[in-house]
Amino acid sequence: MVLKVKYLDYNDTIEEDNLILCLGFFDGLHKAHQALIKKGQIIKKERNYKLAVLTFDQSIKLFMQKKPFYFLTSVDDKAEILKSLDVDILYVMKVSYDLIKYTPEGFIDQFLKNVKVCIAGEDFTFGYLSKGKVDTLQKSPYFETIVIKEITYHGVKVGSTRIREDLDSGDLAEANFLLGREYTITGKVIHGNKIGKLLGFPTANIDFTNYLLPKLGVYFTKVIIDDLEYYGMTNVGKKPTFPDNRITLESYIFDFDDDLYDKIIGIKFLKYLREELYFKNKEDLIKQIEQDRIQVLDLIKERVN
Repeated sequence: MVLKVKYLDYNDTIEEDNLILCLGFFDGLHKAHQALIKKGQIIKKERNYKLAVLTFDQSIKLFMQKKPFYFLTSVDDKAEILKSLDVDILYVMKVSYDLIKYTPEGFIDQFLKNVKVCIAGEDFTFGYLSKGKVDTLQKSPYFETIVIKEITYHGVKVGSTRIREDLDSGDLAEANFLLGREYTITGKVIHGNKIGKLLGFPTANIDFTNYLLPKLGVYFTKVIIDDLEYYGMTNVGKKPTFPDNRITLESYIFDFDDDLYDKIIGIKFLKYLREELYFKNKEDLIKQIEQDRIQVLDLIKERVN
């Protein structure tokens, strides 16, 4: 289906008729977020309404704190995922000082008064200093409000914070389970220092600007190139044997040797293999990379068979 992406400034309005609107930041578009959208899908079929998601182009909290934000899913990632979830429109609100000045009631009057149904998680907040809560939405005369209770896994809330902690600790299996898909970083292939090629394992270096990187180390991955998937092994880290203190994201791609510079590719993280290691010489490093390659080939066989 065709998904429309519409950016909203602080003085814009949502004017679509017969609209169901899922509210949140939706970083990661994980299983708890998907629960909101699934409820919207049901209402869409029942009432023949359009289904939309409202997100923000950055974290309001970190915008106010003037801190950088590293996302799990970019706006483009969210749009790509939402295409498969029967969503008609993605509204992206541009975070600004004018936007965060709205009182909760002012936010509703400006943006939500034409909406038929609002769907939000029970911890959703909005408006100046996050004073608006779901009960604020429920008191509004403009629309019906549906509140989705939090989802837990092993007694702990499913949320972006937990997924970030999993990625940081290397618990990729749980992170991917809570996301409902493999954690993916998408970026442009850039020029690196050619160390991989020197070692006999040429790699694609990816610009990961603004993404949250998983724990430093070596991963079994899939690489998405022009909608095709190739297996790979990916290093996230500082390459301690050839240190320059820069963290890089680079992938050796199996059965692929075309030029990728300036092409946008995706890296799907399938399994954490090991931590980065320091080697006294490049020969020892090559031996380890060869061991990694053999391990990845075994993992590929397991997935194919």
